[in-house]
Amino acid sequence: MRHLQQTIQAHGVSSPKVRSFLCCLKKLESEGKLLRYFLPVLWVVVFLLFAHASFLQASEICVKDDRSRDVCVSEPVKKIISLAPGATELVYAAGAGKHVIAVDEHSDYPPAVSSVPRIGGFPNISVEAIAAMKPDMIVAWGGGNSPKVTSRLESLGIKLFYIDPLTFPDIASAIRRLGKLFGTASHANQQAEEMLARYETLKKQYHAKKPVTVFYEIWNKPLMSISRNQIIGQVIELCGGQNIYADSTIRVPKVSMESLLGRNPQVIVSSNNLKDGKTIEERWAKWSNLQAVKNHHLFTVSGNQISRPTPRALDAAETLCQQLESVRKESLAKASNAKSAKNAPDITHKE
Repeated sequence: MRHLQQTIQAHGVSSPKVRSFLCCLKKLESEGKLLRYFLPVLWVVVFLLFAHASFLQASEICVKDDRSRDVCVSEPVKKIISLAPGATELVYAAGAGKHVIAVDEHSDYPPAVSSVPRIGGFPNISVEAIAAMKPDMIVAWGGGNSPKVTSRLESLGIKLFYIDPLTFPDIASAIRRLGKLFGTASHANQQAEEMLARYETLKKQYHAKKPVTVFYEIWNKPLMSISRNQIIGQVIELCGGQNIYADSTIRVPKVSMESLLGRNPQVIVSSNNLKDGKTIEERWAKWSNLQAVKNHHLFTVSGNQISRPTPRALDAAETLCQQLESVRKESLAKASNAKSAKNAPDITHKE
């Protein structure tokens, strides 16, 4: 009897059913009813219980989220709620769109999400509406969702999976991990590989080019930019750009005009969804002492594409890489013309 207990404990099998079985054995043993010829049968029962418990442990799916938390489920997740547009895009990229039962009000891609119920938007997510839907899992944005909201959801016993990818390899990893949880690993792995292949192509083409200094205007009232610890910063570096606020300790730092004038970037890039009624040329016209303004190197990209850590950030990267390449070519042409003019023979005649 003691040997049986030691065997079970050594393998870490401690389910309620096993514990109940051991209690019964102890009672039988104390009453003198546990005869030797029952032992083979008991060993078979213990083996079956152990195999069952081991199977349950092995079938559990555990994945680390971007807060280094182990998130475990006993079977693939079938009812998903997303709390951020980027999270929504990654869930669909992982192949689990059909399992999405609700999203935040700002989720607008892919087009299929337009018919999905809404549960509010930052910072007014409806915890009550979410609880009523009884999701198997919520995918939250680690760098943006309200801690008050996520804490309330966790207190209700709802599983949360936090994502906060900061680089393109991080995005691929997030897609793979979501696919594992949702039972769509094959599709998710393929999407991740395709995204990384596209990323490597752009990197090979542009990353090592002559640097172009860039100021990214993520907001204008107040003036704000981005550091390298954000997907926009990664896009700039991918394209061979030199983000003039890359080393900021804040992901989205406020910027003074004095600081910007001192750094004098070659290029100013802005999101195309700044809703101030002005074009980028109109906003920057009065700052003609900036070389980017003087040389008309003012560009826009899709704010939704470049700011969300999803595969679509590569669409914005293609646009930005081409824009920065045009500046390099223009600079090269000017340098070439200046050199030609300097070396041209003097054809003036003196009488």
